Amino acid sequence: MQAIFDSHLHLWDLSKMPISWIKSNDRLDQNFEFERAKLEYKDYQFLGAMYVETNSDDKSKEALFALEQRRLHALFLCLADLECKDQLCAFREVMHTSEKGARRLFEPDFKIILRVLKQENIVFEACMKNEELWFLERFLQENSDLKVVLNHMGSPKMECFETYKKTLEKLKLFSNLWIKISAPDDFTIETHKEFVKECFVFLKSIFNEDRFLFGSNYPVAKIPPSQWAKLTVESGVFKDLDGIFYKNALSIYKEDRCKDMGKS
Repeated sequence: MQAIFDSHLHLWDLSKMPISWIKSNDRLDQNFEFERAKLEYKDYQFLGAMYVETNSDDKSKEALFALEQRRLHALFLCLADLECKDQLCAFREVMHTSEKGARRLFEPDFKIILRVLKQENIVFEACMKNEELWFLERFLQENSDLKVVLNHMGSPKMECFETYKKTLEKLKLFSNLWIKISAPDDFTIETHKEFVKECFVFLKSIFNEDRFLFGSNYPVAKIPPSQWAKLTVESGVFKDLDGIFYKNALSIYKEDRCKDMGKS
């Protein structure tokens, strides 16, 4: 049975934290608790997960909720709030919701955040639009001492895949960049099954396998975690499945602040 650490899990309780962007989505406009997420991995050896921030309207309320989930389920934490930086393994702001998009990466107040991440050895999760990936080259040049994980493989699009490939080719030289194999929000089995393998084949051609880590993007992704894991395995692209599914993530995120994973 394949062991899995899910490096990209979203949870929420709408009575405890407001999330306005899901209000128009009946599938997402409900509570998603950890025990429900665990059921998605009944056919796998589930080792644990990292709670990833949900772009809540209230970062402080989400932080309180996330800290409770960490206490109850020994989750790693990725938040958009540095008030509890000693509890974090990763930090994320969703760039595509910013008015300036990925230009946010170079704003003075964000550079202050980056200094804290480097001092505390906290990973930066890069979540940005496909068409803004080219910003990462300059960002990585300026922040070579920061661990950066590109969420959702950079959200590749079938209609502009060649441009995507040219951008990623430029990023392969940066040793501080990892690629999170988490399902992009808009991917579906029906439309993207073959494209998923094409993405995997391309990424494997330019990055070593120790640069990849598995994440589900549950429940935002339209592809359920078990199916996404199955696609990853059955693609036949990756040889070191233990590395992809849990070892790489634990190596990247496992710091003293996260050492109690599994002790709930």
